[in-house]
Amino acid sequence: MNSVVRAVLLDLATQPPRTDNPHEFVFACAYREPDKFFPAAVERARKALDADGQGTGHLEAYTWHGNRHTFASRLVMAGVDLRTVQQLGGRQSLAMVQRYAHLAPDHLRAAVERLVQAPDRVELGQD
Repeated sequence: MNSVVRAVLLDLATQPPRTDNPHEFVFACAYREPDKFFPAAVERARKALDADGQGTGHLEAYTWHGNRHTFASRLVMAGVDLRTVQQLGGRQSLAMVQRYAHLAPDHLRAAVERLVQAPDRVELGQD
């Protein structure tokens, strides 16, 4: 969890509880009900899409699980290696995160360029 998420959760934790039930959910609605789950965010997205002249129909199919995909995608686009994305996302196998590899096409070039910056260059013909 990054510092922004941590701050939001700490803010939630410092608010007085809504009930005396210690088992009360933080998010009371099903994750497949985004308009009930996080209505302000959905409404802001609708307004932004409308202002940009784009349709909002795809928001109806949006689920909370989409955030997991977005999290992985943004990590890869930020240059995070796939093994780390696997661990952060709780994926069981590296194969599950391979679908995000196309989002970082420069990673191969960057990997080869690391050799240019290597402090101990080996001369050809020497071991």
